[in-house]
Amino acid sequence: MFGFRCKRLIIQLRSNGELLKYLQNPFSKSISNISNSANDSSFTVSYLVNTCGFSPETALSLAEKVHLEDGKKPDSVLKLFEKHGFTKTQIAELISKRPSLLLADPVKTLEPKIRSLSQVGLSGPDVARILSSSAVYIFSRSLEKQILPMLDFLKTLLRTEKNIAVVINRFTWIFQYNVLEALKPKISILRDYGVPESNISKMFMLLPRIITLSSDRFKELVKEISEMGFDPSSTMFIKAVNVKAGMNKAKWESKFDVYRSFGWSDGDILLMFKRNPYCFAISEKNIRSKLDYFMNKLNLDPAVLSRNVPLFGLSLENRVIPRLSVIQVLLSKGLIKEDLSIATVLILPDVKFLEKFVMKYLDEASDLLKVYRGMEKVLTQFI
Repeated sequence: MFGFRCKRLIIQLRSNGELLKYLQNPFSKSISNISNSANDSSFTVSYLVNTCGFSPETALSLAEKVHLEDGKKPDSVLKLFEKHGFTKTQIAELISKRPSLLLADPVKTLEPKIRSLSQVGLSGPDVARILSSSAVYIFSRSLEKQILPMLDFLKTLLRTEKNIAVVINRFTWIFQYNVLEALKPKISILRDYGVPESNISKMFMLLPRIITLSSDRFKELVKEISEMGFDPSSTMFIKAVNVKAGMNKAKWESKFDVYRSFGWSDGDILLMFKRNPYCFAISEKNIRSKLDYFMNKLNLDPAVLSRNVPLFGLSLENRVIPRLSVIQVLLSKGLIKEDLSIATVLILPDVKFLEKFVMKYLDEASDLLKVYRGMEKVLTQFI
């Protein structure tokens, strides 16, 4: 009789996946506790598969992190997310990242955090997307001690709900950081250099990654830009900090070397950077290809290029080459003079270029539209 009971116990334990644990420490659990644990695990897996839509394999993995006794609280959690416009995919993403959400209090814990994001101008779909992608950070933070103080700080810094929504939408990782602690010393540095409050706000809109920089590194960056002669009260100052913060000293020097290899002096390079810092934001390969085209094919010298920095932001394939192809056709037919400024032609807005160099000469050069490729959207305004 005893042997029969032992056999039944071993079969039960094996079927519940508890045999090894039980044999290692037979006094750690009562048989009834083991049975209850198995039932909870079975219900959890079943709920995750049938209600949340997980595969059995994923459900088994998640069941190791959360144990559901019944469906009452999980059901109320799922209903809350559905009420706020979360899709099934977003809910599944939330649960997979933080299974314990199924046991959270939907009224006291979850809804206040969802509402806090809605109250700073984020739409329902935006809130759902942000929470599903940053669940680990947002739902592990204290609403009163961390989330609300951060949002209040952003209101002061960014001034409008629209700006807050833009920043949080673009940079959902912001919830990983203690924003107040990271930004306050940097704001003090900018104020010490005379950067206006409006530009400090713009800087964070442009460069939220300053959160990740140490205060010492940020202070060094601001000092370098100031010593280059940038006016701290201008928006160009914060653009320069933005660009330089995106590269280390070796990368900065490497881009200088590309310009030097085309005969540019350091003075020419710095002058161009001061006129438009974003010329340094493009890759070295891109810089090299544009310098090669502008200097070796169009014979533009550093002085001309440094005065017309927007040229470096133009696509060779989609803008520069198509426009110059049009100009070449017009010159070959004697329809325009040769003393035309190439830089002016390239920098003109699309509509202005079409009016002045394409639509105006269609009767004399009907093939211009074929020559000028890639402007279908703008052309519809004229045809």
